Amino acid sequence: MEKQKIDYLEKYSIVVVGSRMMLELLWRSGIGCIRYISDFISQVDSLIDCTLDPLEANQYDIVGPRSEESNVISYLFPEDRTELKRIMKGSDIVVAHKNMLEVSKIAEEIGVPFIPDIVTTFLPDGVKFWELEYPKVERNPISYAITCGLQALEIMRTLAGQKPILAPEAILVDLKEGIKRVCLRKIGTA
Repeated sequence: MEKQKIDYLEKYSIVVVGSRMMLELLWRSGIGCIRYISDFISQVDSLIDCTLDPLEANQYDIVGPRSEESNVISYLFPEDRTELKRIMKGSDIVVAHKNMLEVSKIAEEIGVPFIPDIVTTFLPDGVKFWELEYPKVERNPISYAITCGLQALEIMRTLAGQKPILAPEAILVDLKEGIKRVCLRKIGTA
């Protein structure tokens, strides 16, 4: 991207639910405000997401600003749907790697694009996340890192005015099968 477009990224606000790796990639890309919503970290989370310190497992995942220029606001995943909606309002894009169904419904209500833990984007007036058969995705540190990198690229492209990969089209990363483009099926269709 041109420097002018990169500088413009600081004007955007993105909500990230349950992925410190996405938080890190977007923060390093120059996104102006990141609202990070996390929950309890398990030992499995620390094995899958290489940005987590295994010693942090069983503690809440709170992230503070990295510098005076960064605007990272960290929240625990709220029990109350109204509170979650309040946190998400005013964002430009929502990325969720956890609690995807609930987050996708709120993203639609507030009218922002939703990105689940695969490489695709659900627009508020397009195909719904809950209408599609969600693929089984094997999680390991390598495929997860590649998926997050591709998602960050899609977000940058979207914010720069380019068309992202839109659902039902998606990209899946699998160590055995590689990176493949798929078309997600509607629930109940053969």
